[in-house]
Amino acid sequence: MVACGLQDEQRRKWVEYIKDMMEEGTRVILRLPRIRQAIICYPEPLLWLNSRRTELEMLELEWLNRHARCMDENDEYDDTDIILQAICMRQIEILREVIQRMFIEGSAVNYRDSDEILRRILM
Repeated sequence: MVACGLQDEQRRKWVEYIKDMMEEGTRVILRLPRIRQAIICYPEPLLWLNSRRTELEMLELEWLNRHARCMDENDEYDDTDIILQAICMRQIEILREVIQRMFIEGSAVNYRDSDEILRRILM
């Protein structure tokens, strides 16, 4: 800010503005008119993805809980546990749905890297 030659009052306003944006967190993107318009005009894709993300988060928590219960004294777990298998299958189904929708909507994402897509969803 010093290099830009801003006056003290201008710097104070900028710092306050940036601080407000940081406190606002991810909602700050709603300040961008095109993003806000896309969400308002086409809420269905966002709601759909949000429901898949929520389900994936719940499945991940359940998997971690179940995985811990299935571990033995050697820190190995029984991968034949039917509940763990069911959780993994549902996660794969959801991920396939998301990847398919991304492909249909023309997203420029490497569809073969499903682990990266899952990581970004749960980020």
